[in-house]
Amino acid sequence: MKKALLEICLIIVFVLLTVCYYNNSFGTEVDKVFITLSTFLFALFSGFFISRQSGRYGEIRKLTADFDGTMSAIYRAMGHFGNDVQKKTGEIIKNHYEMILKKGWDYPFTHKTTTITDLHRLTEEAIKENGLDGIKNSVVSRNMVGLGDLQKIRKNMVALREERIPLFQWLLVYIVAVILIITVSTLPSIDSLMSSLIKAAFVSSVLVAVVLLKQLDSLKLFSGAIGENSAKDVVNIIAGKK
Repeated sequence: MKKALLEICLIIVFVLLTVCYYNNSFGTEVDKVFITLSTFLFALFSGFFISRQSGRYGEIRKLTADFDGTMSAIYRAMGHFGNDVQKKTGEIIKNHYEMILKKGWDYPFTHKTTTITDLHRLTEEAIKENGLDGIKNSVVSRNMVGLGDLQKIRKNMVALREERIPLFQWLLVYIVAVILIITVSTLPSIDSLMSSLIKAAFVSSVLVAVVLLKQLDSLKLFSGAIGENSAKDVVNIIAGKK
């Protein structure tokens, strides 16, 4: 829905800019050297930040997959303690992912949760009730390692979530983007449909690049791909669908 709305807004902006450039002149044409310089600087800054934020998104996606995979492994391993213990494990994990599906992928990292401690407590109860005979000893060892890994992954994801572009660097991007839009707008295009279309497309591209960078920085561009799809997969495993 949000993606469709963004596309509609982009089309509207493009049409309005085309009409505006076709019917109006924006002052004296600026020396093309300024256009070249501003284009270079905007490409340099936005390209660097987009590359960095894309890498940050990739790291979070990998950590999310590790976190969810460890959760699934713990759920399946707890089946060795009996159906009742596995069912309780599934309820704890399911509650965790239901929060993600309702509040967003980063909800467990911005609010206090007890998922890991609840799994620790349940493991202790399972040991007291069922003992550690046979494979259960190995299950507990693996689960303890897994719970430790979950804690480390969580800390890494919290750190990456907060690793955003500083205000000063945002100001650089905004200033260069405004300079570029102004210099391009001064190019003659009145009564020329082709020139107006090209200018509108160029300015729209600059705006899209800024919006794209903003969404990457806030981790909203691929929010569904980061957490929701993976959360649904874990819930389906608990529900016995996978």
